[in-house]
Amino acid sequence: MIGGLMTQQRTARPSLIPPMAILAGALLAAAAPARATVITCRPTWDFSVEVEGSYPRDAQFYRADERGKFLIDIPACKDGLLMDLGSRKIFAVPRVLMTSADGTVQVRDLPSGGAAYAFSVEGPVIQFSAENKKVRILPVLMRPPVTGPVEIDALVADRPEYRAGMKNYSTHPESIAAMNKFSKTVELECFFATWCGHCKEYMPKLLRVLQDAKNPKIKTNLIGVPKNFGKEPGPWDGKNVAMIPTIIVRVDGKEITRLGTHPEATPEVELAGIFDALK
Repeated sequence: MIGGLMTQQRTARPSLIPPMAILAGALLAAAAPARATVITCRPTWDFSVEVEGSYPRDAQFYRADERGKFLIDIPACKDGLLMDLGSRKIFAVPRVLMTSADGTVQVRDLPSGGAAYAFSVEGPVIQFSAENKKVRILPVLMRPPVTGPVEIDALVADRPEYRAGMKNYSTHPESIAAMNKFSKTVELECFFATWCGHCKEYMPKLLRVLQDAKNPKIKTNLIGVPKNFGKEPGPWDGKNVAMIPTIIVRVDGKEITRLGTHPEATPEVELAGIFDALK
């Protein structure tokens, strides 16, 4: 082990409090002001849109700037869906009234007499049917987890919250350049969980680093773990994986250290420092 390179990891906490608080607060304050002429809706990555038991890649949940309103955009639906917690209804929004720009969607006033759907709330989950489709809105950490080995491209395609985190993270060019110059064989063995809030914050940063680094000597193995991984046999056996995410760094087949995964961690800076120490 190289002294000083090991950083304390944090225990995963699959807390659902943040997304639940968004909806709970909106429910309490839903009887709000009159509708604005234009409602601006911004994407939130704390919730997933489930349609007929699957999770369409381009389905998106938006929080409106008008209190108590949320937009649900399902590409397979003819209309957008504006959820109004005050009236306990979901209104069909003709797509001609929806304008997208810079990641936001603006909704103009709805005409009267359009389709409307009732919804139910069970804990943090909202359920309804629209256009003969059964839809659920649920916290992303409640989705069925990814378990076992998974390819980076498959993980990113499946999890919009990871895609958004990757897009929003900017890597340090000098550190990426240093990673690309390293000539030894590196293996990163990554144990993570899609039900883990801490992994949701850290893993997109690491994935963006691996996307930006083009060094073919750096190989990555991603392993999704189930909630009870400490009680089940699996690839984590014998590797002292007590907390997630755990990122094991091996160079020329030998474990050198484990990456720090605290909230302020910058994986590319840490990896560049490790590689520099091994020159």
